[in-house]
Amino acid sequence: MSPSNDELIAQAKNEEAPLLPLLHRLHERDGYLSDEALRAVSKGLRIPIADLFGTITFYHHFARDLGGFEAPRVCTGPICCLKGAHDLVESLEGATGMPCSGRCDEPIPVIRGRQTLVGTSANELAVRETPMPPAKQGDHEECVFAHIRDPDRKTLDGYRRTGGYEALQKAVTSMTPDALITMVDESELAGRGGAGFPTGRKWRAVAEADGGPKTVVCNADEGEPGCFKDRALMDHDPHAVLEGMALACYATGAPRAFLYLRYEYPETEHILAGAIAEAEAAGILGDDVFGTGTEIRIHLRRGAGAYICGEETSLLNSLEGGHPFPRNRPPYPVTHGYEDTPTAVNNVETLASVPPIVANGAAWYRGLGLGDHAGTKVISLSGDIARPGNYEVPIGLPLTTLIEEWAGGVPNGRAVQAVTMAGLSGGFLAGEDLAVTLDEPSIRSRNSFLGAGGIMVFDDTRDMVEISHMAMEFFAEESCGKCFPCRIGTHRLTERLAGTAGPDDLEAWLDEVNDLNKTLKETSACGLGQAAPLITESLLRYFPDAVQTHVAGD
Repeated sequence: MSPSNDELIAQAKNEEAPLLPLLHRLHERDGYLSDEALRAVSKGLRIPIADLFGTITFYHHFARDLGGFEAPRVCTGPICCLKGAHDLVESLEGATGMPCSGRCDEPIPVIRGRQTLVGTSANELAVRETPMPPAKQGDHEECVFAHIRDPDRKTLDGYRRTGGYEALQKAVTSMTPDALITMVDESELAGRGGAGFPTGRKWRAVAEADGGPKTVVCNADEGEPGCFKDRALMDHDPHAVLEGMALACYATGAPRAFLYLRYEYPETEHILAGAIAEAEAAGILGDDVFGTGTEIRIHLRRGAGAYICGEETSLLNSLEGGHPFPRNRPPYPVTHGYEDTPTAVNNVETLASVPPIVANGAAWYRGLGLGDHAGTKVISLSGDIARPGNYEVPIGLPLTTLIEEWAGGVPNGRAVQAVTMAGLSGGFLAGEDLAVTLDEPSIRSRNSFLGAGGIMVFDDTRDMVEISHMAMEFFAEESCGKCFPCRIGTHRLTERLAGTAGPDDLEAWLDEVNDLNKTLKETSACGLGQAAPLITESLLRYFPDAVQTHVAGD
């Protein structure tokens, strides 16, 4: 017999960050979120019903109609659209589209309940495991992918056979938290989720902040179109992520941590939950880490589908059970994060980089980069490319080396017309600007940025105005609506790229679009609104003839 509403609510009250797991249990038990269930949640957790309703309807995947949980949701991200996603939506009964779900290397994903199917037509949908990263290229040493291809790496025994948890044991038994932070600081490891903030500096700010209990959050809400690196790390090397989280906890003095996983990775949730249970049973996590008396507990929480939750303060609001709007800053999460406690929010790749740094030293990690650059970066490469996948590159590697040599170039004798940077958020690079190296200074000098490392390749047959429209439509859909420049501006830009609104005179059209770009960049409240104009700015810069044809209606 399924547990009752009261039983589920009583269980939730004993958990940290209870709202999301409770809603997921109700959603799966009933196949949707009923009015009766929401009234019970409102009463049991003392959340006003209007606030609760506003929160759940903000997310993409909480169904309000009977049977909605099992209804197919088809990825309509840019790469999947080019592979026929809209046709697949039409061919599957009851299907709806969803934003990019992180399988750009393996289109087209369809989520049904807790299962992901993959295929480009309804009759070939099948369950497929996350692809292993391609074989290591060249003689460059890897950091996070060094052992990921080893058999059984995802199990505790397999992880420990390849040196797993030795860094954590070393830290808690023979290093002070300050010494650990100093090592990470000297490695020059910076955030690999997009912001690029120095990891050691963030940890030190949390360690030195007043108040507590302190908190570590792993941001695994990998919602940027074109990015799927974190899924590979969590699916094939989950204990590396957990070890990195535990090291962050020890360094900052945090007894608790949350791994916030995006909804679109249901299989990954099962893998991570199993890994946490293995580590707790072995005494590696829990009340007495490696017999030292140190407490580190990791709680797994699954989102419900909202791109904005990749922004750290929106994620914190989501964890707390509130409406996932971005917060005004200051104060910053390092002093006022989860439940107003000092909180370190780090990306999956960032945390997975820490155990090898502790094992091999700061100088070793710095030496992995090329020239004056430190470390490595995982690049998610997709689109019109022979070998899509995740590639761990030394910071400073030429983009053309990655595309042409490592990934086999563009198929069918075509040429690269453009690539996106930072998933979609960095806009396009094209022409002579494809001669960048994969590091922030080089890419920022071309008015873009590396960010989380998603790169989509488009060959010379693609309509770049159409690609730009798809990208801006995504930003318009995912805008949280908190600030009106982003809420309105992304829709106005979408209309102009679709040709459904705006002047038919080129000069007036350009003036209007440039004004929208400027307003969004200067007045939006968070990175979504500030990044969206890079799509239209780069379109105008690289493809003026295509824009002129579009405005003229030819």
